[in-house]
Amino acid sequence: MLTVSKIGPGDVPPDAEQVMIPMRDGVRLAADVYLAGAADPAGARPNAVVLVRLPYDKNGVYCFMPVISRYFLARGYHVVVQDVRGKYRSEGATEFGLHEADDGCDTIQWITGQPWCDGDVVMWGDSYYGYTTIAAAIGGHPALKAVAPRVTGSQLSMTLEYGDGTRDVEQTARKFYFASHYVDADRYEWAPDWSRRPLRAAFEEFFEQLGKRSPNFDAEFTGESRFVPPPVKALLESRPVPALYTIGWFDNCAVWSWHDVRALSREPEWAERLYLRLEAIDHENYWLGHAPVAPRDDHASAPAALERMLPRYLDPAIEFFDAVLGRSGDLAALPRVRYEVCHGGWGESDAWPPPQASGLEYYLSADPVPALTAEAPPQESPLRWTHDPSDPVPSAGANPFASLFDRSDLSSIGRREDVLRFTGPAVGEDTDLLGTVTLLLRLTAPAGAHVHTRLLDVTPDGGAFLVAKGQIRLDVPLSGEEAVVDLQNIAYRLRAGHRLALDIMGSDFPEYVTECPAGADPWSGPPGEPVTREITLGGSRPSCLRIGRWQPEQLRRARERRGGGS
Repeated sequence: MLTVSKIGPGDVPPDAEQVMIPMRDGVRLAADVYLAGAADPAGARPNAVVLVRLPYDKNGVYCFMPVISRYFLARGYHVVVQDVRGKYRSEGATEFGLHEADDGCDTIQWITGQPWCDGDVVMWGDSYYGYTTIAAAIGGHPALKAVAPRVTGSQLSMTLEYGDGTRDVEQTARKFYFASHYVDADRYEWAPDWSRRPLRAAFEEFFEQLGKRSPNFDAEFTGESRFVPPPVKALLESRPVPALYTIGWFDNCAVWSWHDVRALSREPEWAERLYLRLEAIDHENYWLGHAPVAPRDDHASAPAALERMLPRYLDPAIEFFDAVLGRSGDLAALPRVRYEVCHGGWGESDAWPPPQASGLEYYLSADPVPALTAEAPPQESPLRWTHDPSDPVPSAGANPFASLFDRSDLSSIGRREDVLRFTGPAVGEDTDLLGTVTLLLRLTAPAGAHVHTRLLDVTPDGGAFLVAKGQIRLDVPLSGEEAVVDLQNIAYRLRAGHRLALDIMGSDFPEYVTECPAGADPWSGPPGEPVTREITLGGSRPSCLRIGRWQPEQLRRARERRGGGS
């Protein structure tokens, strides 16, 4: 029998006042109000308000909202923390993402009507409660002066399509999230048995044991899902507000962050208000410098570790909000991009990629063994691997949201027969790799094929550690044309004696669903039979890895011009 824990709402802290805020349809959402510098709410002077809207319990231990609220209070802000519709103490149906633009707008309207609000509201948050900041910007309330979304994006949890016959492989996290957080107002902690087939079997066991189901989960299979997030186009067409996006180099949700940032950077009115902070963190805010994380550094369980984390976590947003609102500092003086170099220091730039982006090309070679080389092999040659969906390549760690918590040595993965590992030469001195990471892969595979890639740091003693990753699913067959795999971006110091390596494989499970037969559902059917894939190396159009200023969109358009699409 599964072990399932139900997590209900925590207690409202004594320094907060819970209020029920009415929405336009009459549903009331629960919120805690923290007022700076006033023991009596009636005596609070008007001030700017930080609004946080989340589905994880405004009073729970997971997101430590009371601690965060007090940090903002100490910096002179009033704070409102709200349970989103259908969660914990808020009324309404439990529906993922459906009402966040309107509910955010209505909440801001209520805040601006309070005597303790001076008319300025800013929003901050991680993940889903970062998504609610973006949704509120789409909602367009004029009192919203700035947003600081972290490790999130406007298309959060969606499978992105790239317009060139490829799309992302589906992450399993979306359906697991619906079965954990969107059954009802509470949260359920449980661990699926990912060895079960079909994949859906473990979820059916969970629902049977629970005695209820998640309508959000079920709608994924019936085609009746009501949640389709406003496209990034809706954000681009909204009233621009200053936005500070924080992106983690090891965040499994970074694909959605970069999707927004690339689009906003092309829109002049948004671009002039866009700021980036790029950190060596994962989705749960674990830091590379602590990986693997010792108990004393685990902010989820050690109060002292949380206390140490807060300045890094919150000060950038406070500095940003202060500058936007004219409280202190000068917005024009803030660097547009601050980026942390993994195993190095911090850099600043007016744009990303920075002017000193690497401009490196590594060619995939297999003579005599798979390698990354400075020169392309002069002759074309095929390289094949066989992928068995029944025996998938394991994901890098136990929890994709906390990849740095137990940062894994992936050296043994490279010894699997279904993984192609291309290894470069050892660097003679510390070398900073900066910019976009894009793989041009001449691929022969049918529609429905998955390709997963990992960029690795190989240590002198043979350890292999994840630097970046990317994946695609083909919607059209390819016969030697170039597939563009976006491994996002990096700022990574390859230390002296270390080597860069690239893994190519057909699975990354259980973080991503495995391949299945054409027309089948990977959740409801058996895994497919073993299949062989082929890449072409060398020649006049060699498969290559690029690190620097190359944008995946430009490479995809070039591929289309060469007839590499459908």
